[in-house]
Amino acid sequence: MTSGNARRYRAGSLKEALAHVRRDLGGDAVILNTREVRRRRLFGLGRREMVEVIASDRPLNSETPISVDTSAYTSPTTNDAIRSQVGEQLGQLHAAVADLSRVGRLDHLLPDLPSSLVPIYAALLESDVPETLCRYLARYVTDRLEADEVYRPEAIKLALAEAVEDCISIAPPIAAVAGTRRVVALVGPTGVGKTTTIAKLAADFKLTKGLRPGLVTVDTYRIAAVEQLRTYAEIIDLPLVVANSPNEMRRMIDELGDVDLVLVDTAGRSPRDEVRIRELADFLAAAQPDEVHLVLSATAGERSLRAAVERFAMVRADRLILTKLDEAEGMGGLLAVLNQSNRPVSYITTGQAVPDDIEPANRARLARLILGQDVVG
Repeated sequence: MTSGNARRYRAGSLKEALAHVRRDLGGDAVILNTREVRRRRLFGLGRREMVEVIASDRPLNSETPISVDTSAYTSPTTNDAIRSQVGEQLGQLHAAVADLSRVGRLDHLLPDLPSSLVPIYAALLESDVPETLCRYLARYVTDRLEADEVYRPEAIKLALAEAVEDCISIAPPIAAVAGTRRVVALVGPTGVGKTTTIAKLAADFKLTKGLRPGLVTVDTYRIAAVEQLRTYAEIIDLPLVVANSPNEMRRMIDELGDVDLVLVDTAGRSPRDEVRIRELADFLAAAQPDEVHLVLSATAGERSLRAAVERFAMVRADRLILTKLDEAEGMGGLLAVLNQSNRPVSYITTGQAVPDDIEPANRARLARLILGQDVVG
C-alpha cells in the first residue's frame, strides 16, 4: 500500500480490496484504477492472482500532485536505474488518473462504468453480492441510463432496483377456491419458520378470504412443533391431523373432511441429510400436493441457500417462500440464489406475528428490500 494522497491496495479479490479502501479512506474514497496482478509464490511455486486497487481520499485532477511511497524502490544504494523505475511508476499512475478524469470508469474490470456508479458497485460487493452478479447489475444500470441521468442519484436508484427485479421470478399466491380442495406442502431446512408460516397462511385464508383450511403435520420428530401447530389450530379453529407414515398420509388428508385447502407442515431437514429428504419425498408422494413451497430464511448464507435449493429439488419444490426478512442484515447471497435457482418466490414473511407479517411476493418490493430501499413491515 502506498502512502499519501493516492494509495495502492492488493488483495485476493476486488471485494476484499475495496473493504480495505473503505476501512482506511472512508465511504467517500475515489477509486482511481484497478487491475489484476500476479504475484509469484514463495520459492517460485506458481503465481497467485490478485487484484490491485489505487484509491484516494479525495478527487484527483491534472492539477493535483500525487504522492507515492517510494520506499519499496529506494535504499541507501539508490541508483539511476531505480530512479528510472520510480519515474515509470509515477508516470503510469498519472496516466491512470488522467484516463479516469476523461471517461470516468473502473478500468479493466468494468470498462466504461461511470464513476458515479463505483460506490454502488462497492456497496453491492459489501452486501455479499458475487462479483459476477455485481458486474451484471452495473452493466444493466449503465445501459439504461441516459447521459444526463448518470450522475442523478434518483435515476441510478431506480435503474438499480429494475436491475435487481430482473434477477427475481415471482409466483402467484396459493390459488385456493371454495369447494375445490387444494393440497399445498411446505418443506425446508430446520429453523426457517415453516410451522409459523403455515399458521399465517391458514389464518389468512380463513379470516381474510373466508375459506376452510385444514392442517396436516408430519413433523413427528419434534413434539414441540406438533404442539405449536395444534395451538395455532385451536386458536384459529381449524382441523389438524398427524400423519406418522406415508401410508397414513392420504387417509389423514381425507379425515380433514370438506376443506378448501390442505396445508402440509413437514419436519425440517438438513440439506446434507439425503436419507431424511428421501423419506420426506415418500410422504409428499403419498400426499400428491398441487404445490410444494421451499421455505428459506433470508438470514442464511449463499452456500446454505444454494444447498437447500439443490437438495430439496428431490421433493419437487417448485417455488420459494422467503422468511425472516426482518432479521436479515445483508441479502446479497439471497439475490444470487434467486437469480440462478429458476424457482419463483410466492410469499415473504417479515416478522413472527400471526396472522400478520406475511405477504404475497412482489418483484418491485422484494428488490427494494434486498437493496435496503424499503422498510420491512
